Amino acid sequence: MSPIPTLSPSPEVTLYFCPLATEAIGPDEAELIRSWLPEDELTKVSRYVQADARDKALVVRGYLRGILSLTRSGDVTLSPSEWQFEYGEKGKPDLITEQALLSGLKFNISHSGDWLVVAVYQGQLGLSGGERASIELGVDIERNRDSTNIYPILNHYFTQSETDELLSLPESSQRQRFFDLWALKESYIKAKGLGLALSLKSFYFDFARATKQKIEVSKLNNPAVECVLFDGIELYLVREEGDKCAADTWCLFLGRLSEEYRFAVSASHIGTFNLKAYQLTLTEMLSRLK
Repeated sequence: MSPIPTLSPSPEVTLYFCPLATEAIGPDEAELIRSWLPEDELTKVSRYVQADARDKALVVRGYLRGILSLTRSGDVTLSPSEWQFEYGEKGKPDLITEQALLSGLKFNISHSGDWLVVAVYQGQLGLSGGERASIELGVDIERNRDSTNIYPILNHYFTQSETDELLSLPESSQRQRFFDLWALKESYIKAKGLGLALSLKSFYFDFARATKQKIEVSKLNNPAVECVLFDGIELYLVREEGDKCAADTWCLFLGRLSEEYRFAVSASHIGTFNLKAYQLTLTEMLSRLK
């Protein structure tokens, strides 16, 4: 079965987990990806001083363009070099309006340590008059770092309710909850496109109704693996001291790719959608683009 899905009749968000081992990229692969990039992106890549960081920046951009080209969406078939991006006030990338409306695609990306995750929404972006729908999508992947002293951070970035709930957990579970919350918060602020201009204390997550499920991560040439996935997490917006309201338009998922890595997806104005996941190496992606 192909790891690249066709357009579903219902809204769909697909997660592509891509290993970032830069030793896998040879001169030919690097030159091919460079040929896809416009001058401004090549300039951004060249600004990294260390060779490994330059290679990783190149691979990330290659994955994004390649995945967009492999994601079947109606009659739209663009090569990796043809995708054009625009950037929000805080730097959030998006497809230019014409390509977004024609393809029905919206994306967000995140990388940490050895993994990149690309989230791609497939659905209807057009509204009456050719306007663009206000769909918000954010994804984050986080590595559990044992060296991080989590407790001084709680008062700065977590609401009191989040802090109280975390501290009520067994000590062995507190670090896991910290990085779970951090991934959720990052995915939400990325979806909003405001960066840290949006206070991390202006919203919080409630796990009271969260349910534990499984998500299958499909692979091209190997058996699929199952990962833990939490659904039913609720988002609340904090307006004033003690005043909160439920953000009912948001759909949230939290998953564990492994013991070390977790990921989160925040999506708004999509409604109920299917969530799929695939693992795709650079070699596999490039071979499918030939």
